[in-house]
Formats: sequence, C-alpha cells, structure tokens
Amino acid sequence: MRILCALFLALGLCASAAAELRLGINAEEPAPTIARLLSERLTASMEIGTRVFPDSQSLLAAIAAGEIDLAFVDDPVQAIEGAGIVSTVYPSVLHILVANAQSAQSLDDILGAPGIWAGTPGGVGHRLATQLATDYGIASTQLLPDPWSQDPAVFFVFGGLLAPDALARLGDYQLYSLDRPGAAGSGSVAEGIALRHPNFRTFILPAELYPTLSRAPALTLAVNTLLIARSDLDDELVYDLAMAMERLQPEIAALYPLAGLRELGLAGSSARTMPLHPGAQRYADREQPGLVERYAEFVGAIVTAAIGLITLSVALYRRRRQARKDRLDNYYQQALQWRDALASGSQPAEQIAQALRELQREVFDLLVAERIDADAALLAFMNLSNQLLREAEVASQ
Repeated sequence: MRILCALFLALGLCASAAAELRLGINAEEPAPTIARLLSERLTASMEIGTRVFPDSQSLLAAIAAGEIDLAFVDDPVQAIEGAGIVSTVYPSVLHILVANAQSAQSLDDILGAPGIWAGTPGGVGHRLATQLATDYGIASTQLLPDPWSQDPAVFFVFGGLLAPDALARLGDYQLYSLDRPGAAGSGSVAEGIALRHPNFRTFILPAELYPTLSRAPALTLAVNTLLIARSDLDDELVYDLAMAMERLQPEIAALYPLAGLRELGLAGSSARTMPLHPGAQRYADREQPGLVERYAEFVGAIVTAAIGLITLSVALYRRRRQARKDRLDNYYQQALQWRDALASGSQPAEQIAQALRELQREVFDLLVAERIDADAALLAFMNLSNQLLREAEVASQ
C-alpha cells in the first residue's frame, strides 16, 4: 500500500489520511501559482495551506519558529538552521536596466546611481545589491522603497523573462551586461560575484531577446528558488513531496519557461550550502545501490561490445541535435528578415502578419515532430516573433 501511495501521490490517487502542511511563500509570481498547483495535486494525501509573507526575513523567521512547515526560498549563502532542501522549484535571472540618461560604464556606476529599485527589502535583488555595495566600498547606494514614488535610475531585479507589457514601459532603459558575454569562463565580473556569493551563477541572456532594450547578449546572474522543509518534518511526507515535485516539473516548466532550462538547475547544485532533508535524500538515493554495483561482473562483460554502439549513438544524437538547432536558427533569421521588411514598409503589414503566423505554426510543428526542448534559442524566437506580430497587426489596422 505504501508503494502504491507513493506512485500515485502526484495525481492525488492515494486514499490515505491527508496530512496538514503549512507552506510559506512570497507574493511575487510564479510562487503563488506554483503553490496552488502543488496543493491541487496533493489534496488526497496532503492538505497544504499557503501563507504569504511580505519579505524573506519574516518567512525565514516563521520557519525557525515552527510556524510553517515548508517554504519557497532563494538558494541561500548560508545554511538555514533547522531546515533542509526538498527540491529545486524554479530559477530567477537578474535583469539590470539602466535609464538612458545615466552613464553607466561599470558596476560601480550602477551601484552609485541616484535611485535603484532592487525589489522589496530582504528579497534576493535587494540583498545582492547591498552586498555588492559593501564589496565595492560604495557607501552612497540609494535603494528605493518602491519603484513608483521616484523613477528608478536603475532596475536591479530578479525574475523570469520580461513580459511584453513590461517591455512597453521600459522604452527609456537599456539592458546592462556585467561583462562581455565572451568573457564567461575566463574570469568575468559575473564569475567573480558568483565566487564571492556562491548561491548565484552566471547566465547569458541571448541576443535580440529584448530588441528594445539591447540587441546584444548580456552576461548576468541566476539563482534558484528552493522548496525547503523543517528538519523535523516526517521523512515519509518529505519523500512523497520530493517525488511529487519531480513529477510536477513539466507543468512548472510550461507555466514558467525558465524552469525548463535544465542547465540552470544543474549549475546550482554544486554550490549549495544547505543539506537535503533526510526524506528528500532518501528519495534521491532510492535506486542505490545502482545497477552497476549490483551487476558489476555482467556490466564488465558487455562494456567492450557496447562501446561501438554508444559511440555511434552519440554521433547520431549530436548530428540530429545540430540539425534541430540549425532549423531553429533559420526560423529566427526569417523572423529578422520580416522585421526589416516591417520597418522599411517594403511589404504590406497584413501580409507580414500572415507570414509570421505561418512561421510560428511551422516552429510548433517542428517542436512536436522533433520533440525539441524549450531552450534559449526557442524563447528568443518566440519573443521576437510575438513582438513583430503585434506590431504588424497594429500597423495593418
């Protein structure tokens, strides 16, 4: 019965008595939506009550005081006493946006700007901006309490990809890169920050992702949001919760595309200062000892014969993967050509809109037929084509 409950927990098919858990989150998306999604999937085996906190400090204090059992928190620099990791939920990427009126040539200029919106006090952006100001010896950093009372000279915020309505309000800003994207892996500024603050890692926003902000790629930082649990929470519950979170990953990725970028999750695992919760560790080790250890002699006998097949498979896989990438690059170039045509007025806007819709249909057909993952190239194409389609539809009216 225990095994069946574990297998069907994420679908809510186990009829065991429900456990009442208290989940703490912040008010910013996608945390509330993911919390609701998790609660809906676990109603038959666990009842999760959600409590929204205004800032990270009050959330962590509630965990320490035992007021909540679970929490969504940014990957911390130091371990949180009395808590352990259940799973990685989603990543956030740092966007540094500088007003056109500002002259920002370095991170010192950014941190010394007259008015920085770095998110709510205690949030990941606010903490990082404060820490960097200390690192750089800047005593006059002006972190705004909100982004409305005064127009920020700099936005220094973590989150998902910027939505079209947000881009429309940021026409007077430029996307700032911490260093040349080509410097990644060779001692860039972003890597220096990640070395001092190991809960962050480098990330590159691709070229043309936000054409109105910058046409060049931008080197920046990313941080994972984790689901943590009190250390004394029942191991069986956490085991089931870790399994449910793993099965929810495709739905979370559909809701929040950055969660589908597997390399972000892998990059964060090596820098963690918090241990896995014992129940989550049991889930991670559920297949130990591994197949190789249990059948070492058998594996040794077939390795030689398998090498040739593996080599051939890898070569075919790489060739197919490159072919997929080349096709996406071709669609992206076509979208750029339609952008030029729209800008020059060489073709009717209605015809351009129809061509863009057809281009998107072809890409969706390619995704289904080739089972292509949602990577940065696809996200860049969709953002560009959606923006051009809106512009063409407006121009055709």
